[in-house]
Amino acid sequence: MDVHFTLHAGQTLGIVGRVGAGKSTIFKLLMREFDNYDGVIEFGGHDIRKYSLDALLDAIGYVPQDNFLFSTTVGNNIRFSAYNENAAAVEAAARTSAVHDDILGFPEGYHTVVGEHGVSLSGGQKQRLAIARAVIGGPELLILDDALSAVDARTEEEILEHMQTDRANKTTIIAAHRLSSVMHADQIIVVDGGRIIERGTHDQLLAGHGWYAEMWALQQLASRVEGGDSHG
Repeated sequence: MDVHFTLHAGQTLGIVGRVGAGKSTIFKLLMREFDNYDGVIEFGGHDIRKYSLDALLDAIGYVPQDNFLFSTTVGNNIRFSAYNENAAAVEAAARTSAVHDDILGFPEGYHTVVGEHGVSLSGGQKQRLAIARAVIGGPELLILDDALSAVDARTEEEILEHMQTDRANKTTIIAAHRLSSVMHADQIIVVDGGRIIERGTHDQLLAGHGWYAEMWALQQLASRVEGGDSHG
């Protein structure tokens, strides 16, 4: 990989690109799944290899593409990585991830037992529970790896707005196929073949008429077509 970016506390970075472009590899490097590489990755001004793995991972909230839910209550699934958090913190995390209202509709609310792998939940509900689990401890860095793909556009917007408010001084990295997930990011990078081929804000990338602008136009067209079909 040949990737370089600087992200300050409180900023959001969007990472986009074709399938297999290297987005998930960046996350694996950040979480030290690989330590044998050329170059330096710094977190808080220090080489991440200087931190103990526990200290580093405690500062990172990560939502992978495939979410695993445990066969326990909704509340316990959310507080899984922060088991000492109280009910108010669990509810606050659920509100941030826009799943609180869904939970209130479950048979026993936050005490509803989720089936193995969350079989009783929709894909969007599983994703939002996983996001709630990742944000509950207020991690310094939150990584969403295509973690909004199963929610509709309105819910996606609600979650991103909540994060902007609730994580105002914290850093967020969002990898996505749907460009609306990253359009409000402070910086967006387009990755291809392990390299950055475009970089800028949403408006700058649209003005660049490259891969990002082309993909944005295609996705906007698809969304208008779907909207037309739903009213037909």
